[in-house]
Amino acid sequence: MNENDLTNQEPIIDLAKVAEESKLDKPITLGLLMKFAFPTIFAILILHTFVIIDGIFAIRALGMEAMAAIAIFTPLFTTVMAIGMFFAAGGSAVIVKKLGEGKHREARQNYTFVSVLAFILILIISIAIAIFPSTILNILGANYEIYNLATTYLRIAVWAFPFMTIGQVFNTFLIADGKPGLGMGISVIGTLIGAGGNAFVLFVLGWGIYGLAWTTVLGTGLTAVWYFIVFLRNKTGNFRFAMPSMTGRTLGSLLINGFSVGAPMVAASIMMTVQNNVLVRLDGVGAMGIAIAGMVMGMQGMLSQVFGGYLQGIGGIIAFNNGKQNYDRLKRLFKYSLKITFVLSLMVLAVSIFLAEPLMRIYLPSLTDPGEIFMREMAVRGLRMVSLAFIVFGFNMFFTGIFTALSKGQISTVLSLTHILVFNTPLILLLPRFFEMDGVWMALPIAAGLAFIMSVSAVLIFGKKYKFIGKEGGVCA
Repeated sequence: MNENDLTNQEPIIDLAKVAEESKLDKPITLGLLMKFAFPTIFAILILHTFVIIDGIFAIRALGMEAMAAIAIFTPLFTTVMAIGMFFAAGGSAVIVKKLGEGKHREARQNYTFVSVLAFILILIISIAIAIFPSTILNILGANYEIYNLATTYLRIAVWAFPFMTIGQVFNTFLIADGKPGLGMGISVIGTLIGAGGNAFVLFVLGWGIYGLAWTTVLGTGLTAVWYFIVFLRNKTGNFRFAMPSMTGRTLGSLLINGFSVGAPMVAASIMMTVQNNVLVRLDGVGAMGIAIAGMVMGMQGMLSQVFGGYLQGIGGIIAFNNGKQNYDRLKRLFKYSLKITFVLSLMVLAVSIFLAEPLMRIYLPSLTDPGEIFMREMAVRGLRMVSLAFIVFGFNMFFTGIFTALSKGQISTVLSLTHILVFNTPLILLLPRFFEMDGVWMALPIAAGLAFIMSVSAVLIFGKKYKFIGKEGGVCA
């Protein structure tokens, strides 16, 4: 072997030193979990405002029809976010585990492969939607009241989809690289740009829904570019761009784990599509029902991101310790997370019930307009009813999410799909026949309660098998 051969070889890695220096390889404490979780919760809340911010500006500046025209696309935006989470959470669970195994170069190559694949896939989907917008509008339930406005919005906003997807991938791996605060900062600034752009195009330029669509593209695009530059310059972190590569076996694991996260979100999109079609056909409701549902489910979705953000924040810690087979830490993490989830559930429940009126005034601030007051009262009632799901919703998300982080995606997939497709969607079809619009809101907490029973059963059955519940051994704190 000559000198050049030695020079070209990958440097020998001291795995013990890598483990000591890793920001993921630390004893499980409340402080550590909140260090990773809090910035991520904040960032994911801010990121989720991209879904609702256009609706807020639309209803305040352009009226109910414009709000409905944007709200009708909530299932489509959720599907796009599902694809992002498919690659982000699925890739993170598999790739971060490789860091725990000491395979740093392979992890970087896999990360680059995932980023490129996610962007190309959603770009192809965006092109298809732009070519066939009428098909999408008909499926989503757009009626004659909002059809033209919805078409205008969709033809432009569709180009934000690749940026939304790759932004989720970048944010998740930035967290896994031990930089959750940076991800939070990027998300905040991106959202402020979007909000400022909305105000400018509506109140200064007067571009209407056309302008709202373009600011969505601008806000998501600038955020994605910023993330890209961070990873391009990330010379000392675990994750940076390399020659993309991934084995078929790794890709298979990614698909299984990603499916466990993405499939439930797609199922949720199906549920929301069914919900919109039910509402638009209720007597005396029409497009107004879609607008109200956009406000209710938009706020419910935003508040639920507290739990999604916590899970995303600690997902890397779970995957890393699973890769190191440090099961005492996994058990300790599980115990802490139950307590944290309980506290978060109480907080979110209190906010959604006691602050429902102020939250809906973000959409409809008038205290004198009879139409706005009526719609706001309907929305407040809806939010308070769906918020009852928060009693158990966070636990459902955590129980399914921990299986994903442990690369047991088939279990979390069954749990999530059963919750949405077996429990929630049929209830949305059934209950409005007896309770009209209230039946739509009642479906969510009832389904969440049924799903909680199923999730707890799964944890009791599989928790000891996968070594995240049970007595700690007292080793490797």
